[in-house]
Amino acid sequence: MAIILEVRDLKTRFYTVDGVVHAVNGVSFDLAKGETLAIVGESGSGKSVSVMSLLRLIPMPPGRIESGQALFYGSDGPKDLLRLSQKELRDIRGGAIGFVFQDPATSLNPILTVGEQIIEIITRHLHLSRHEARERALQLLASVGIPDPEVRLGCYPFQLSGGMRQRVMIAIAIACNPQIVIADEPTTALDVTVQAQIVELFKRLRQELG
Repeated sequence: MAIILEVRDLKTRFYTVDGVVHAVNGVSFDLAKGETLAIVGESGSGKSVSVMSLLRLIPMPPGRIESGQALFYGSDGPKDLLRLSQKELRDIRGGAIGFVFQDPATSLNPILTVGEQIIEIITRHLHLSRHEARERALQLLASVGIPDPEVRLGCYPFQLSGGMRQRVMIAIAIACNPQIVIADEPTTALDVTVQAQIVELFKRLRQELG
């Protein structure tokens, strides 16, 4: 299978008053189209910092990506994610690469409805009309297993359960038909039963969307 993401010797440091934290120290991996890749390790070993570094989502300062290469083979040729301009990177985030964060309670905007947040990202990246984006949002909510999509579209995040909020985050991540979906420990904040449901949802979406 064709390689879609090639990461080489990624190093990320955090410079604090107590000294330098070597959070990621020379991580390398390849991701092929249609493949599922897991980064495993104990708590604090740099799993989240590794994936956040790829899209330059770590706080800088105190964080700094010291070296490495992250070649993303998108539809318009290879691009090094670590060296793109902020505008180029914004076009890729949420578009060609979707991201599911650990805690949907802090990742979703509390003052916007679920519908507004999904529609915003669809109109920004797919350039659809608001009506078309709304229809797409309804389809997405249904595809991730949220009942009564019409009703949920008008809900605020606090009105949804933790499992439903994470499903919304997954819907946002796949909204623009991304080539890669990065999930940063997406079941951490959920109870065991809901964790299993989210894992099964990811498996199903991978089969359906490739």
